[in-house]
Amino acid sequence: MPFKFRTQLHRIEDEGSGFRPRPFQLLIALVVCLAVVGAGTLIINLQARQLEARQKVDLLVLGSSIRARLNRELNRVLYLTSGLSSYLAVRRNDLQRDEIEAILARLYREARHVRNFAIAVGYRLTYVYPVKGNEKAVGLNYPDVPAQWPAVKRAIDSRQPVLVGPVKLVQGGSGLIYRVPIFINDQYWGLLSSVIDSESLLGEALSEGASGAYTLSIRGKDGQGMAGETFWGSAELFDSRDAQLFELDVPGGKWVMALRAAMPPAQQELWLMRGLVWLLALTLGWSTLIVLMQRSRLGRQAMFDPLTRLPNRLLTGDRINRALSALRRDPSRSGLLLFIDLDGFKLINDRFGHKMGDLALQSVAGRVAETLREIDTVGRWGGDEFVVFMENIDRNNINDLIEKIRQAVERPVDSAAGPLKVGASIGFAYAPIDGTALDELVRAADGRMYADKGVRRDGRAR
Repeated sequence: MPFKFRTQLHRIEDEGSGFRPRPFQLLIALVVCLAVVGAGTLIINLQARQLEARQKVDLLVLGSSIRARLNRELNRVLYLTSGLSSYLAVRRNDLQRDEIEAILARLYREARHVRNFAIAVGYRLTYVYPVKGNEKAVGLNYPDVPAQWPAVKRAIDSRQPVLVGPVKLVQGGSGLIYRVPIFINDQYWGLLSSVIDSESLLGEALSEGASGAYTLSIRGKDGQGMAGETFWGSAELFDSRDAQLFELDVPGGKWVMALRAAMPPAQQELWLMRGLVWLLALTLGWSTLIVLMQRSRLGRQAMFDPLTRLPNRLLTGDRINRALSALRRDPSRSGLLLFIDLDGFKLINDRFGHKMGDLALQSVAGRVAETLREIDTVGRWGGDEFVVFMENIDRNNINDLIEKIRQAVERPVDSAAGPLKVGASIGFAYAPIDGTALDELVRAADGRMYADKGVRRDGRAR
């Protein structure tokens, strides 16, 4: 297929088929898609903020509950020895080992999470219960233990109970140590210590937040708050902006608890909603594009001949009328209308069928378009009739142009049934000489076409 004809045919297909989306159609579809995404995102963001606020409230409630539970468990242990310090102050000069051990044994039976109780007279551990498993602690002199002496001295200097740890214990393992300094007549007398199993205490107190829906960490070793080490959970949690922080007062200092919710089902639903919004946006955008293309295609089908893909009579007439309007405004312009009627076309239909007739019409349409300029108009007027309109054509070249078109039309068409051959009777009208209105030009060209048909028929008869 020659390049020029292929180019013109592609132009005709693009105008007539509507299968390729136009830029404005793509733009409208994109706007619809983005509008849906924007509206959906706005709704989801509002929902996300509500979920975030609700989650924050839930965290505050849960954190307060865990803090209260932890306080309760601590107080149960710490206040066990509150009366023992008064007893020691009163009986300081008449301490009976059997009596003290009996008191410590009773406290131990009632205690939860306590590994042992100890009493230091001066700085030396004199009484320990139970002794079994804590033999290494008996007789311990605090100044000789660099790991514990600073904390012991801090309690003595502050004259206030202090909770330190978790620390590595002399007798093995680790735990929290609650130390209560005893002063008599404003003089330091001794130290009462409770060694608490930190894993047992914290594990029970924090079990409410250990369901997997929340992550929890505690820092503040030796009561140092945020300046202390993290001794429960991950230290990275304190750097998370999603974590809620809770301060917990402990004897001699503070602990800080960080609590963060794992991604809840509601958050997963938000991601699902985002996916659905994008799916809906793409679906509506695509549907909008299809509808616009369908409407455009239907509109074009009303203007183009479906067989030859040439402009139909309505569109051809509209284009010629617009050209004639410009011609009437500018007398220097001219126009040539050619009326083409195929000879022998009915014979092809009768002999080979309509399928071969359609092939002949399609071939003629392509060949006529091939002989014209891209600015010229060629359309199917009806049946086996075609109209060509060309602007600013030299009248002296009309006959040559007609013969060129006739030769192109009369070349045999290759088909499965053999060569198909049609003739062409062509009449012309020249504007403004033959008129400046479409009906005037069609009448003039139609009359000359019939005259040409008669001459060709007479020539064949001779």
